Amino acid sequence: MRVSDKAILLQAIKHGDKKYILKLFTLNHGLITAFAAVGSSPKAKIKTSALMPLTLLDVELTIKQNKEVQQLNEVACYYITTTIHTSLFKLSIAQFINETLIKTLKEQSANKHLFEFIETCLKFLNTNQSSFTNLHLYFLIELTKYLGIEPQNNYTKYNCYFDCSEGQFTNYSLAFPLGLSAEESFLLSEFLKINSLKVTITNLQRQQLLTSILAYYSVHIPNFGNLKSLAVLQEVVAV
Repeated sequence: MRVSDKAILLQAIKHGDKKYILKLFTLNHGLITAFAAVGSSPKAKIKTSALMPLTLLDVELTIKQNKEVQQLNEVACYYITTTIHTSLFKLSIAQFINETLIKTLKEQSANKHLFEFIETCLKFLNTNQSSFTNLHLYFLIELTKYLGIEPQNNYTKYNCYFDCSEGQFTNYSLAFPLGLSAEESFLLSEFLKINSLKVTITNLQRQQLLTSILAYYSVHIPNFGNLKSLAVLQEVVAV
């Protein structure tokens, strides 16, 4: 069956001279692995320039239900980013978002709201010049809602320790990464209250929040492991 869809390109792995295996998160068909043959001629229906991670694409696919790898026939960018690759800070956030999606969207079925959320975040990153510094934190918290692991903000002076496995605040402390310290828990609770892109926090607080939220992900997402993009992001954020 040949279908038209919108897709966010998550990964492109070269497979031979002019062939790629792609991981696409599509609007109407969810996560798809697809084979693509690329060309360099003006008439080529798939060019390597369109196969950059997080590219927003209009795609033509041949989908067969009994196949694990589908066929990508044609692509066109429906939104072109102009600033992400010219800013180290923006690029490091984009790479972090990209790797997080690869780690978390394993067998994701179609989810229009999740697709639109990711699309909106990428467009926001591209168009804003100064209010994107908390985007990766906002993204991680919002993504938990779509993954079914949203943490509960039940913080009180008695329940002042965050339990990563339970996803809520308790009156007992656990060793990291199973739990957060009182200071880390308070900071997380305050951020969860607003989860705003525009909240003013220090670089140190931003780093602490990132470490805490990633600890939570590591407990709930199988094989989440270490993110290769994290070191670059942490270094850029600390500047």
